[in-house]
Amino acid sequence: MSRDPRVWRYMDLLSLLYLLQNKELHFSQLRDLQEYDHNEGTGGLLIDVVNDPIRPSINVYPSNPDQELRNKEEIQKIEEELKIPLSEKLARYKKQVKDWDRENANVYISCWHTNPIDSDFMWRVYAKHEYGFAIVSSAQDVVSSLLVDGIEPAKIGWGFIVYPTQDELIRDRLDEYFGNFAAFMIKHPSFAHENEFRVFVKAREQVDSCDMKVNLNKLIHEIRLSPLVPGWADGPLLKTLNPICEQNGITLIKPNKINLRTI
Repeated sequence: MSRDPRVWRYMDLLSLLYLLQNKELHFSQLRDLQEYDHNEGTGGLLIDVVNDPIRPSINVYPSNPDQELRNKEEIQKIEEELKIPLSEKLARYKKQVKDWDRENANVYISCWHTNPIDSDFMWRVYAKHEYGFAIVSSAQDVVSSLLVDGIEPAKIGWGFIVYPTQDELIRDRLDEYFGNFAAFMIKHPSFAHENEFRVFVKAREQVDSCDMKVNLNKLIHEIRLSPLVPGWADGPLLKTLNPICEQNGITLIKPNKINLRTI
C-alpha cells in the first residue's frame, strides 16, 4: 500500500454514468460475487495446486545447518498435511465456510485491478466489450476518496488479494492470519491474472445495494475509453460524458486510439 500502485475499475457506460451523476461507488455483496466464481468466499480451501518443490518459510545464505533442519521439518509437516484426503477434511471445511458466510453476510466489496498499464483481458471480460470504460486511480486514493460525510478510516477495510498454492496456504497459515477476511482475500491461483485490490465495508444489516459516497476528484485520476469502442462511437460518447466531467472538475476523456494508417 505504501507504494500506492495504480488501480483500475473496469465498467460499462451505465455504471460510469451512475458514478459520475450520483457520486457514489457501488459495493457488491460477497454472495453476489459468487455468481461469477462459485468458490468466492471459501478462502481458497479447495486450492489443488502445489509447488514442486515445496518451499520453506525462510532461506538463508550462506546455508545455516540449524535453519536447514528447521526447513526440512517444516516441509515434511506440509507434505504430511497434503496427504490427508479431502474427504477427511471436508466436514471441517464446510463448517469453516458456514461460519464465514455468517460472519461476512453484511460485507460489501469494491474490486479493482492492479496494474501499471491497462489489460486487454480486463477490457474484454469486465467492461462489456465494445462500450467499456475504466476508472484509473491509485490504491491509496480509492480508500481516501471514501472518507467523506464523517466516514472514519477505521470503517474502511482494504487489501491485496493473495493467490497461494495449497502448500503456501498451509505454510503461511493464511486462513489464520486473515481470520474471517480470508473468505474474500484468498483466491485460487487461476485468478492471479486479476491482480485484485479490494476495498470493503461491513454494514449494520443486509441491504439490497451498498453504495458509498465518494470524492470524485480524489478517486478519478483519469477515465479511459475502451480500445474496443468503434471509431464512430467516440464522438457521441465524449460529447455526452465530457460535460459531466467538466462539471465535476474531472480530467476530460480523450479519444481511445490513434489510427497509425490514417494519412
